[in-house]
Amino acid sequence: MPKHVPHAEVPSQKRQKRDGNTVALAHARLKAMIIEFDLRPGERLNEMHLSEQLDVGRTPLREAINRLLVERLVEFVPNRGFFIRQVDVKEIEDLFEARGIVEVGAVRLVVERASAFDLESLSDYWQQVLDNYGESDADYLVKQDALFHERLAALSGNSALLDTVRDINSRIHFVRWADLHGVDRKRTFEEHEAILSAIAARDADRAAAEMFSHVTHRSGGLRRAIADGLLMGLSRPANVAHHAPLSGSGGGDDE
Repeated sequence: MPKHVPHAEVPSQKRQKRDGNTVALAHARLKAMIIEFDLRPGERLNEMHLSEQLDVGRTPLREAINRLLVERLVEFVPNRGFFIRQVDVKEIEDLFEARGIVEVGAVRLVVERASAFDLESLSDYWQQVLDNYGESDADYLVKQDALFHERLAALSGNSALLDTVRDINSRIHFVRWADLHGVDRKRTFEEHEAILSAIAARDADRAAAEMFSHVTHRSGGLRRAIADGLLMGLSRPANVAHHAPLSGSGGGDDE
């Protein structure tokens, strides 16, 4: 019988895969630059500069920006270009409200589903963060705060909940940064320990109450940040800019 010979990828398939990987990489790097404040709220995206900085063609760069537009991290202003979204106070309040619902539900599932090994691993990780607290800068602590909530959501065993937590985290990143640059951040981190303690005791009601209290406290960080002027010049009322889809033609060469 003739041997089965696997089909080789045709050049167009290889190109599509390469282009898809390029777009995904550009999107991930741009998103990290936004979350880590290399690109600031209100800043205009210089596509030529970003294309050179990220070493990608203009077309995959545009496709990556289009993904950020869908994720509401970037906005389009007609006749001006693409900008990092400014802080929309009402939207942030809505996100914290949604966060409370999502994370309270997630922590109940964690109590029910997480293994003792997984809980111990998360607790050990957080203890390490606390042990290094005094030597850590605020930017590092902001990242660890977000990662704690994502790792906790992952233990719920529900990928949709984890995706939602990640999406909310990316959209409240500046408020988290402003809040954790304040004097109250140690309390925030201690609240994580209270949540872990309730989960370890398999007390779903207490874990849910601790999480709700924690998120409510963090939503107060928005008001404190505004009062302290940390969001001054970086926030605006809702619906100032108009969003529009990208054309897909980047005005430059493909990668």
